[in-house]
Amino acid sequence: MLATAGLLAPSMLLAQESEHTEFVRPQREFGEVPSWQNQMGYDRMPESEKLLLGVPTRRDGFTPRVAISEQYTDNVFFTAHNRGTDYITKVTPGLGYVTSGRYGQVFADYAVESRTYANNTNQNRAVSRQNGELLALLDLTSRTSLTIFERFESFQDPTEQQVPGILGSFGRTSINIGALMVRHRLTPSVDLLVNYGNFLWSVDAPGAINSMTHEGELGVRVRESQWGRTTVKYRFRFFDFQQGRDLQSHSAMVGHEMDLSETLAVSGTLGAVRVAPTPSTINLMAQASIKKSIGEALYELSYMRDVFPPSGGISQPLVGDFVRASAKIRIANGFLLDAGLVWVLTSTSSDDLKVNTLKWNAGISYSPTSWLVARLGYDMFNQREEFFGVSADRLANKVSLRLTATF
Repeated sequence: MLATAGLLAPSMLLAQESEHTEFVRPQREFGEVPSWQNQMGYDRMPESEKLLLGVPTRRDGFTPRVAISEQYTDNVFFTAHNRGTDYITKVTPGLGYVTSGRYGQVFADYAVESRTYANNTNQNRAVSRQNGELLALLDLTSRTSLTIFERFESFQDPTEQQVPGILGSFGRTSINIGALMVRHRLTPSVDLLVNYGNFLWSVDAPGAINSMTHEGELGVRVRESQWGRTTVKYRFRFFDFQQGRDLQSHSAMVGHEMDLSETLAVSGTLGAVRVAPTPSTINLMAQASIKKSIGEALYELSYMRDVFPPSGGISQPLVGDFVRASAKIRIANGFLLDAGLVWVLTSTSSDDLKVNTLKWNAGISYSPTSWLVARLGYDMFNQREEFFGVSADRLANKVSLRLTATF
């Protein structure tokens, strides 16, 4: 569940230290590859470079910002036929908050977006999108740490799904992710992991079936050496549907992470998922990732296969294969090139639904000062659906220019 929604928070945010408190986080955890982002040292990194990487200004208190963007799209309603073009102006004010204490740090952020359409003026919205996020990193004792995460999203555009591969929703979609993660150090080399998470998917559209997924995990992590660790986990999920049959799944998995060098980290997980009330349904789950730093470039490639909650009126879990690739390349002082690709194939066990999704993006960002960043980007979203014998192929291309000022 939580894995399909992406990383809970940027690794740079998790690694930063407080300038005025006794709270200190390790600067490098397993899987965090040194690169120009952290080799130069956070304190010596220019503010403009932090903006390029999406790292908020490190100071306690409130940090307001505002973003203005102009976007062209060739399929404004994400339809398979009769695609329409439009120019969309977006204004997005946001507010971040950081507080640090002896036992931890708390990060909060909220943003709201308004949109104005040049052609489809009936789609103009004062509040077209909302995002809220809370992250707390707390050291309860010298051996026990607690992470609290909460993220809420509400949006209208199906091409902006944060969980690609789920059938595109054409009403207002709301997503809520919550997680509590406890890590207790049993011995210097053994950690006990206890996690709870929930995932709410709600669509304001006729025929949509909303769902809430509850997830619990219990695991043990063993650090065999300075360069590697092994994790064994049991995971339980309960799929609670607003209509239709509720389902649950049981997963057992074992994973290993290894730092092969100072600039190369790999990880892999294998497991099995049994979906009830049909015990004969057993699916293989797998995860693999590789991170590599070369000079002033950072690359990542990952694969995941899992069972995750449905949407769009399908009251049964979907099996998904996810491939993700990303690159960040610092091409000069104040300039960053980024690119990403996501390919997802999802289907039901009965093959009533198959969704093949491909998203990729590329952009170049420039930060001339310590408070302003500009990004010119291109995004493509292609989704092919087979739904009870009916096929649809949806394609949308977007070009955008965004200016973000942080105060």
